[in-house]
Amino acid sequence: ARNIGIGSYVLRLGQRVVQHNDAPIILTGFQALNKLLGTNVYESNLQLGGPEVMGNNGVSHLLVNSDLEACHAMVRWLSFVPCKIGAPLPCLPVVDPIERDVGFYPPQGTPYDPRQLIDCPAGGLLDKGSFVETLADWAKTVVVGRGRLGGMPVGVIATENRLVEKAILADPANLESKPTTAMQAGQVWFPDSAYKTAQAIQDFNTGEGLPLIILANWRGFSGGRKDMFEEVLKFGSFIVDQLTQFRQPIIVYIPPHSEIRGGAWVVIDSTINPKVMEMYAAEHARGGVLEPAGIAEIKFRKPELVKAMHRMDKQLKWMSMNEATGMVRPEDVVARETELLPSYQPLGEMFCDLHDRPERMLAKGVISDIVSWKGCRSYFYHRIKRKIEMLRLVDGLLEAGKADSWQAAAAKVEAKVPASTADKAAYEALAKLSPVAL
Repeated sequence: ARNIGIGSYVLRLGQRVVQHNDAPIILTGFQALNKLLGTNVYESNLQLGGPEVMGNNGVSHLLVNSDLEACHAMVRWLSFVPCKIGAPLPCLPVVDPIERDVGFYPPQGTPYDPRQLIDCPAGGLLDKGSFVETLADWAKTVVVGRGRLGGMPVGVIATENRLVEKAILADPANLESKPTTAMQAGQVWFPDSAYKTAQAIQDFNTGEGLPLIILANWRGFSGGRKDMFEEVLKFGSFIVDQLTQFRQPIIVYIPPHSEIRGGAWVVIDSTINPKVMEMYAAEHARGGVLEPAGIAEIKFRKPELVKAMHRMDKQLKWMSMNEATGMVRPEDVVARETELLPSYQPLGEMFCDLHDRPERMLAKGVISDIVSWKGCRSYFYHRIKRKIEMLRLVDGLLEAGKADSWQAAAAKVEAKVPASTADKAAYEALAKLSPVAL
């Protein structure tokens, strides 16, 4: 089988493509192209639109080896999606206890597979064996897919923290073209991975209506000349565009030993869509515009460090007091400052690091709570269930004309179930209410 011309556009317009490894997606057949070029350049249609092309450029979401495997993949995909827009989520019976602890703990300073955060034999955030990754061969610095949390379907976006390879195919029509491999650093949004993130958010929101969990660990966007030319700014702004349009609960969570820095924070901050977005951090997480070393270079330059030495070092204090009497030479003071400088520079970074910790983020109001990684499954399950019921009632009040604004509708709901109520009890109470009764 194959798709040619307008048939290929129809596939792409469907936004969700499952491709057989032997079924190319092309615009023009290889024989017609060879006639046009006047020489036998291409050997098959697979060379033009096979899985090596369509899997690596993000057109095909899933690749399969048989029609039976394709049917299974499509049915499983549909099992995550409500039967119609506005219908309840298709939740399955709980097979992985909600209250179980997350078994995998991310190591500090050692790259690891981020899929272990989501689903692994030791036990990730989602139900064991429920995660289905899509677009796996495209923009590998971001991992996207669907899974279940307590039987409830959710969309997931996670950050790759390892160095990955990006394959750049050669064009047989260009004799000077050769296949190359580009290396992409982890924890960075590149043009392709920023676009992949925005597209995944759109897929979860439009047509599927799934809650979204973002396991954030980004240091920013790649801003090199090549990436700027390849429109990283445009694709980064697409992320914000899609988040502002999202209508289901969004949980942004910084796992242990993960961080959000610079422009990455700007595009996933909860103030982008405060009606549905909430940000949380685990123990040992970090967040801030600049990294501690960068802040220390600005706030703790050598003059500030020297002042700190004179305040805290007893020998320097004594030398400063006796310098005017002639007992201490100025060069002795400088020698002591030079001796202490290597010890005081790390202290400046440690002080700056205190401002990036979860406790400080919570105090500044940029996160909603500090959530232990070990117990985050239960926390986020009940939190998302509560948010879903809250949004159901608020939307119902607005549709019935019982509230003039979203804020007024939310206030009516919170009058029945205060915000201070525990999430599990709040969800159970909200589920019994209807907009008519409010």
